[in-house]
Amino acid sequence: MRVFAAAHFGARHTGSTGWSKLMADLKDFKKLKWYYQVLAVAVVCGALLFVLWYMYLTPIQAEIETKQKSLADLQATIVKSQQQQKMLAQLKKESLELEARLDMLKIVLPLAKETDDVLRAVQRSASTSALRILRVDPRPTIDHEVYIEWPINMEVVGTYHNIGAFLDKIRTLPRIVNITALRVQGRASEGDAAFTSSVGATYTATTFVYREEQIASAAPPPTPVK
Repeated sequence: MRVFAAAHFGARHTGSTGWSKLMADLKDFKKLKWYYQVLAVAVVCGALLFVLWYMYLTPIQAEIETKQKSLADLQATIVKSQQQQKMLAQLKKESLELEARLDMLKIVLPLAKETDDVLRAVQRSASTSALRILRVDPRPTIDHEVYIEWPINMEVVGTYHNIGAFLDKIRTLPRIVNITALRVQGRASEGDAAFTSSVGATYTATTFVYREEQIASAAPPPTPVK
């Protein structure tokens, strides 16, 4: 019983001593000049704010920075996706334009299997223009990216008027046929031949074959029309 009383008295004595010490410190603090008091309060408040920031605000700030980085990455991904969509739209547009050009190209360029028909059309244009075909000489083909150039050397006789009519018919053919290296020379100037064979002409008729079908073996030219 005495031990308990002594312990209780010691605790009361210790608490009383701590309270007395706190009151003494407070009295000493009040004795300080006002600006020291302000400085001390500021230091204590700053320390408390630092502890609060370190224990609570720092993790929140780190989480905010992580979220901001994720948001920035997401925005960058969105921008990249939008750019890719624009590029895809542009590529689709260009693809449609190329397909349209290709369709137009197919209209004016014959396939390999049609080259014989084109050659016959050229010869038919010559014969219906009253030109007599003397020679038809297909030349080696020339490869290009999307078409094959097929030149054919020809020699005809007739009149200047006949040659003009022939060139006009070539111009209206549905397939492209170019007439190049045209040379015209005078021939008969007397008798009946002067009305039908006054000039001779040599030229190169070139057609352009679409590469979808390669020319494996060119068909032999048809027999010249007499």
